[in-house]
Amino acid sequence: MKITKIEVYIVKIPPQQIAASPTKRYITGDYYINAGRRSCIYSDKMETIFVKVSTDEGIEGWGELLAPTNPEVAATVIKNHLAPLVLGENPFQNQYLWDKMLDTLRERGYTGGYLVDAMAGLDVAFWDIKGKALGLPVYMLLGGKYRDKLRCYCSSVPGQSTDERLESVDRIMEEGYDAIKIHTFGKGKHADLELLTAIRSRYDSGKLDLMLDGHGKYLLSEAFSLGRAIGELDLMFFESALTFEDIQGHRKLADAIDTAVAIGEPLRTIYAFRDWIDAGALEVAQPDLGRNGITEMVRIAHMAEARHLAFAPHLSVHQLVGTAASVHVSAAVSNFLIFEYQPNAIRTASRYSHAAFRMEKGYIDVPNDPGLGVYIDEQALRSFVTEYAEIKA
Repeated sequence: MKITKIEVYIVKIPPQQIAASPTKRYITGDYYINAGRRSCIYSDKMETIFVKVSTDEGIEGWGELLAPTNPEVAATVIKNHLAPLVLGENPFQNQYLWDKMLDTLRERGYTGGYLVDAMAGLDVAFWDIKGKALGLPVYMLLGGKYRDKLRCYCSSVPGQSTDERLESVDRIMEEGYDAIKIHTFGKGKHADLELLTAIRSRYDSGKLDLMLDGHGKYLLSEAFSLGRAIGELDLMFFESALTFEDIQGHRKLADAIDTAVAIGEPLRTIYAFRDWIDAGALEVAQPDLGRNGITEMVRIAHMAEARHLAFAPHLSVHQLVGTAASVHVSAAVSNFLIFEYQPNAIRTASRYSHAAFRMEKGYIDVPNDPGLGVYIDEQALRSFVTEYAEIKA
């Protein structure tokens, strides 16, 4: 089998309603940052990149990479660098192809960022092809499944105030979830602690698991005092508390608090995760499939397993392809903890695709369809495509 064609779809899906926020500051028509410390850039639209890989045997695979802003950059990497590199290769050789793609720019220091994001999209498509060719779900190619269902936490708790978020938590609980991740208000530790305390007062740890994502916004002293306080609230993990480069700060935090420290969203390869794990700065590994691909994500999960650490995949605004690929990996690793679920992204994806996996009362049923089990209506998809490219052998 040989790869004969690669198609690249940049997708930007407008929201039904743009959420208002007093902290938003637009830097272009669609992109904005929030006022406050260490603000990330966001888009009003839901943006992603799909890659469709075709073979000389007529089997096609779909991949998705994480591209929440400026997807044109990663798309250029695929079109001009990676696609020409893998055309004519056998997609079954996923580990070889991963290393081949990474090797081409290691000498120049490009071992992360947009390069690896772009690699991840192709890698997912290779696995989809492999599963379809063999008539097996991807988890079987990874060694089989440890579980039929994945427990999920809801990672979308809207609201600008404590009262508004409490109302959202009530609604999410009514939908069947028993685990929720709170994203920092960005107003400092006191506002976040007030919200977490209010939620825990309403729902004890026997009814609801809580997590906190700091988005790298806390100073070390803030993270220490907040970390000690949330230990009393029995949180499952404290994610990205400090600046994303601060390995030693996270190590000190992990030593000082009872709550597990979780890291992974900004890390791309096993080499980056190795450094954090060796330093004792990471207790829950959170690789993001849209930045790691299936091949590298499995290696990261196994490396964490060898150190007796939990695996909880990070998911951002992934559509169905990225979510399904994460489902297959989560089913196939022994140290899986819990699955991040983004309801808004999944609802958006239903406008042009459907998946074999099903969500019911806070659990995902692991699918048994060949490959990833995702089906895309290309005609419906094209209404959201802002740029398309085709690269042939």
